[in-house]
Amino acid sequence: MQWSRTKTILIVILLLVDGFLFFNIAEKYVSRSYREAENAHNIVEILTARGIGIDPGFDLPDTQALPVLQADRSRVEEDKFAYGLLGENAISSEQASGSTVRYTSERGTLEWRDGGAVSGTIMPEAYTQPADEGQAKEQAERLLTQAGLTTSSLTLVANGQVVTASFPTAGVPVFNRVITLTFEEEQIVLSGVWTFGMPYITKSGNYVTFAAADALFILISGTEIEQITGMEQGFLLSESGGGRVQLTPGWRINTNTGSFFVDSLKKSVSVL
Repeated sequence: MQWSRTKTILIVILLLVDGFLFFNIAEKYVSRSYREAENAHNIVEILTARGIGIDPGFDLPDTQALPVLQADRSRVEEDKFAYGLLGENAISSEQASGSTVRYTSERGTLEWRDGGAVSGTIMPEAYTQPADEGQAKEQAERLLTQAGLTTSSLTLVANGQVVTASFPTAGVPVFNRVITLTFEEEQIVLSGVWTFGMPYITKSGNYVTFAAADALFILISGTEIEQITGMEQGFLLSESGGGRVQLTPGWRINTNTGSFFVDSLKKSVSVL
């Protein structure tokens, strides 16, 4: 009998604790939602007061917590990429510091540098300049497949004789991780910044929540613009030393004067 009463009391206590926790979580969610709505309203008022227009249909995007990531330089994958484009007989040479590796063959030259920067000129056998965007995209897909990039994970965009390749991380874009292939009359010019392998978190729980309204306010506080045309959350690659790159979360904001990245860590603005 005594045990039955004890169990009942314990159950009641657990229910009260669960109810208290649920109330706290709900209160925080409601408070955060209210604050975000208030911030969105305030930033619109600030933009209007400063004479900055907003494109019709533009809504302040929802914010998600994103991790600060690191990615290691992979010499193996860089070799695979270079030999895939230039042939297995390509000769590689490395700077004394190890920061730059250059590859040369009869098919062209290619250079990898710290920070994931890549550039070069390629002259494939029996190369002919694409006649249209469709052919340019097909040639780019074929070349990148030879270089070891899995085209199913890539987004290829053709604009005339220029094709750009990119892919997301954690479901959002990496704004400056792009390979550009420019199909000239006698050669292909390659340039961009790239990473291989899976990025990783260096500190447990190293996630950043950076509201869209805050990013907008930082931008308009130090940049002369007249119109906001859109914004998107994502990462920016930057060299972090030791052959590593860092993927920093933030916002890309598109305006009438160009696109800007607002860094969630430094709260700084850079031009994309």
